[in-house]
Amino acid sequence: MGVKATISAGPDLSSGNLDFGFTAGTTLCLTHYKLFQTAASTPTFVSALQESLEDYMIPAGIDDLAAMGVADIATVEGAGTLQFSGSINLLSAVNPLVSVSTGVLPGAINVKEGASVDVGASYAITGEFQIRVQKIGPGTVRLGIYKKRGADFQVQVTSAIGVSAGMGKVDFVSAVLGAISPAPFPSASEYEQMGLSDEKVDAIAGALKTAVQRRLELALESELYAGSSQGAAFLYEIDLSNLDPDGRAAVQQALKLDFSALAQPARSLPRGVREIQSVFTTIRDQGQTLRINLLGIYNYASVYDLSLQGSVFTDPASGEVVITDQANASRIAAGVNYLADTDKLRKVLAQNFLITAAYRCSKLAVQAATLKTSYWHFALQAKTEPLTMAGNLDVLEKLALISDAQKRDSLSGVADYGRTTFYLNADYDEALMQSLFFHPDGRPRQVEEYELIGRNALRLLLHPGDDDYRLQALANDSTWKQVKETGGTLVNLHTLFPNLSFSAEIPIIAGDFVLIEWWATTMVEMAASLAAVQRLLSQDPAPSPNSPEFKKVQGDLWHEMGEVAKYTHDRFAEPWGFLAMDLASGQQAKVRAQITSPRLALILERPARPAIGGMEASLA
Repeated sequence: MGVKATISAGPDLSSGNLDFGFTAGTTLCLTHYKLFQTAASTPTFVSALQESLEDYMIPAGIDDLAAMGVADIATVEGAGTLQFSGSINLLSAVNPLVSVSTGVLPGAINVKEGASVDVGASYAITGEFQIRVQKIGPGTVRLGIYKKRGADFQVQVTSAIGVSAGMGKVDFVSAVLGAISPAPFPSASEYEQMGLSDEKVDAIAGALKTAVQRRLELALESELYAGSSQGAAFLYEIDLSNLDPDGRAAVQQALKLDFSALAQPARSLPRGVREIQSVFTTIRDQGQTLRINLLGIYNYASVYDLSLQGSVFTDPASGEVVITDQANASRIAAGVNYLADTDKLRKVLAQNFLITAAYRCSKLAVQAATLKTSYWHFALQAKTEPLTMAGNLDVLEKLALISDAQKRDSLSGVADYGRTTFYLNADYDEALMQSLFFHPDGRPRQVEEYELIGRNALRLLLHPGDDDYRLQALANDSTWKQVKETGGTLVNLHTLFPNLSFSAEIPIIAGDFVLIEWWATTMVEMAASLAAVQRLLSQDPAPSPNSPEFKKVQGDLWHEMGEVAKYTHDRFAEPWGFLAMDLASGQQAKVRAQITSPRLALILERPARPAIGGMEASLA
């Protein structure tokens, strides 16, 4: 038996006995299910209806739960905000990147990764929920909060400025950044002695706090959508006879959508309460990562120097932290509140990944061989149509993360995927970076190889039927050679492809040509410069860093890296660039991908494989 009621708005919203924490103005469905035996004594409809009316119950408090009959189920369904709080251990991940704005310092970079920080926060999930109580024994109930099928959720996380009670801003900064620095980070008193301005402390602490909150929001969204469409966000078994006052209060608050007292580790739960399922426990057990991109760390002695002399930003979409030198700060800044512009940030980090790969291959930088450099892509779409989602899934398929059948299944029967986040990350060690530029026998890659890789990457991402005209220029080596001979000019390309529209299709063909030629030329020139550096450093004895020969090859490499910084193509920061670099390394990097939306949630990982020769594997 069910009743629908609308919660009135106004000052009396929380008065009386019925206060479930649902939003004013929403319609509540209050339903009581009663089980009848289908034996010889089957009740008539009238008697069953009468008994159901007599026993109809709304689960507003502990006494109501105790009065339920065994096997009864009572539900309250509506729109509201589910609240809870707790602590999560964030693992630090470092992405060290070279900046060509200043000279690189000699010696090893002073960073580490793998340390963690314990972060306490409050969580609010707004959406459509069902409070469900099931009586499974004379004194035992199961209390759960269930997600409505296909509902959208808004997640908001608010963390205290400190990672533990009483921790101030400076201690918070020292705890987070100290997790990636081998040397102890300055304490609050030491910062004060150094004359660090309050404005600088506020900026760094604010950026780190925003990053922590966004990373936790994304983790919780992913778990909400990844679980069963009708799965429980929280589910507990409660022994009503064993509850102490704290337990009774915790259950009463949970009936009002406040699970703060129950979203705790098992050892901290009130007496009489046992957790069966919890989205918060799941994300806590999974281990969450705070990625810190150190743009320019090779130019500074330590993380401390870079953060104090440079700027600290957070990308508000992905929650990535960027600590950068001042020369790059203006290139990624959004202009307010020390937040990064996502589009600018993607491009800067993509080009600096390429610069870093070259510099690490040169052996001019001293760095632990186990420390990896990451290439990542992140996009957020407020409304995601099937064509956009198909493009995301195409990338995952070409990265060998899903099959064509899985892709087709994920695209079946959905007209709008809602608000979607799309994340890619690949980790490259020094061996993989070498494979980007050299054959296994040490020969530099040639421009034709890179062109083929670039063409293949683009061809794999085009949609048959919609983009067939673009395949004409990419289809085979002889046609591509003719395209090169045109110089990429519109008039010459139209002569080569007279069947294509001069105003609509030929410019896109020209754009594809410019993109691939930029990448192929850049890679081959960097490979040639790296080969010169490696030949010089392989001499015995090795030349002095002050010798003219050393300075020349170092200067040539620095020049090529500077050209990348100046002329990186915008589309290199798109999934095409991610796939092109992956193909160039023989698809051997460890790749992690995540799609989060109300209609589709995927978390996928491709393990790293031993280097087997880089580009040869992808050419096959």
